Amino acid sequence: MKKQILVFLLLIFIDSYGQTGIYHSNGTLTVEIPTSFDVLYGYPNANQIDSKAIDEYNKGTTIIINLNKQTNKENSLLKAIDHFISSINYDKKFVQAYDNLGKSYRMLGNYNLAKESYEISIKIFPSGISAHQNLAIIYEKEKDWRNAIFRYKTVIKLQPNNPEGYYGLANVYMKTSEYGIALKNASKALELYKKNPTNYIGDSYGQVGLIYYYTKNNVKAKEYIQIAKEKYISNNLKSYFYSTFPENMLKELGIR
Repeated sequence: MKKQILVFLLLIFIDSYGQTGIYHSNGTLTVEIPTSFDVLYGYPNANQIDSKAIDEYNKGTTIIINLNKQTNKENSLLKAIDHFISSINYDKKFVQAYDNLGKSYRMLGNYNLAKESYEISIKIFPSGISAHQNLAIIYEKEKDWRNAIFRYKTVIKLQPNNPEGYYGLANVYMKTSEYGIALKNASKALELYKKNPTNYIGDSYGQVGLIYYYTKNNVKAKEYIQIAKEKYISNNLKSYFYSTFPENMLKELGIR
């Protein structure tokens, strides 16, 4: 049976690749930065990856997909990490395995190893959106605004029509109280999300509304947060709306 990778992939040209190694044993996990490599021009597909690497990758990805069903999430993530590292040891150019390895570390709160995993991914495939975006998220959590901004701007440079870069950038500027720049990016993100709405488009309307709220423009804030509420409800996310926006804010804006 033909192997399949549980992600969307692009066709590429692949050169040889080498690195010092990635090791794992008894829950002690270490990622080493490659010392030499050839750059890839896209995400590798199933025909270009060792079949054993794909098997291990799919096992790890399945664990992450079903993580909410697990009683011990930490142990499940450690198992997923072992699968991703095994996958990489079978095929060192498997970019998606590095990305999911980084995601697993991030979910465990191990930001240093998460960042190292994403950095390796970027060294192999500099145009990989996933690694840049996830690095930005980590830097944002660490309040490293300069690096978060750099990574989100990289996402925008690589994919100007991807709303995620603008949305992330707006969040950073909102947290640093640079509301004018935040609103510009949030509005651009919403414009792009409208072209291909997701279930969470309410987040984008809400982001614009929050920026207006913080700049004391309650009329505009109410307009956008009210739309956000409607979008959340229409996508069966009503509880998410009320957990996102404080009750006192909604009361102040006259939103029930």
